[in-house]
Amino acid sequence: MKLYSELAEYYYEIEKPGRKFIQEVKFLDAIFKKHKVKSVLDLGCGTGEHSHAMKTLGYQVSGIDSSMEMINYAKKRFPEIDFQVSDMQNFLTPNSYDGIYCIFGTFNYLTEEQEILKCIDHTRKNLKQAGIFVLEVWNAIPFQIIKRKPLTTVSQSRVGSITIQRDRGFKIKSIEPKPENPTLVEVNYVYYLAQKEIKDKHLMRVFKLDEVISYLKKFQFELLHIFSNYAGEKYLQYGSRILIVLQKK
Repeated sequence: MKLYSELAEYYYEIEKPGRKFIQEVKFLDAIFKKHKVKSVLDLGCGTGEHSHAMKTLGYQVSGIDSSMEMINYAKKRFPEIDFQVSDMQNFLTPNSYDGIYCIFGTFNYLTEEQEILKCIDHTRKNLKQAGIFVLEVWNAIPFQIIKRKPLTTVSQSRVGSITIQRDRGFKIKSIEPKPENPTLVEVNYVYYLAQKEIKDKHLMRVFKLDEVISYLKKFQFELLHIFSNYAGEKYLQYGSRILIVLQKK
């Protein structure tokens, strides 16, 4: 995926127009302070901006990402933080954490049930007893209703002298739209920058609430809260996001 390799240098600026970065950090901080969290692991840390923000708030922070290019940029920008290259479903550490967060679309890249179960299992093992897990997933219901969306311009970013235009579209890829089958989505991007056109395709799995909760309950996480966004608003069936706060029993 070229966003995480060829475009890694520009990743944060590309994503920033669609994010509420300050609100996301304040949300995590409020949840973690409530549960006296001191050490945190950022699953899918990208180029490290959230990890850095949490570090400045006084947390002991580590971050992992499967992209070598993303981690290289994270290390250059924030050398005081421990960043490692690892798939989140394979990461195990002898140093457990008070809190772990996996936000934005990171978890949605786990398309196979075996990957999902392994990731949740390892997340539990990497948490201290009564540790907090904050998980964001994309809600399947809006995708199932819309089914297909053509490429349209969703953002423009300025990085130095370079303007980056991002177009995005998607289509459902599931072969049979039965309730028991996973909902797979092909998300297509086209980036225009410096007289270049870069096409990028991402295969992702989106989840209904009961589906993701059933996976989490297999590993005895206690469900604390379900929100629709980082403003702390309650879960909406047709909202684009599902934001879940869990505690290791």
